[in-house]
Amino acid sequence: MKKLNYFLILLIIFLLANKISYSQKEIFIKEFQFELKKISDNQYENEYFLTITLNKNSLYKFTVLNHIGDFPGKANIQILDGSQVVATNSVGDKYYEKFMFKCTKTGFYDILINFQDNKTGSSLIKLFLVQ
Repeated sequence: MKKLNYFLILLIIFLLANKISYSQKEIFIKEFQFELKKISDNQYENEYFLTITLNKNSLYKFTVLNHIGDFPGKANIQILDGSQVVATNSVGDKYYEKFMFKCTKTGFYDILINFQDNKTGSSLIKLFLVQ
């Protein structure tokens, strides 16, 4: 009987923990599409750069959809605060199609997008606010 009670308690805790973790609400904010059909000798022409405002203590989720059309490239995303990279979806050999960013101060952040290994590419990046 004790084992059954412990099992039921653990089951209830597990189910509640799953409900809490999935109850986060994602609010769509913006999407960015970047397409690079040919590689330029000027490196700046191979990048997409934009500035957005993010709010302190907010959690943001970035999702990346690569290979739109027949392009081989994977989009590298860097979030910059001034000249400092505060988040990215590519670290060493690891590549993430979804990543979260916890904003520590309200302000303007630069988003820099380019394709890995100087390949052509077409990608869609979506930004969500997680609540």
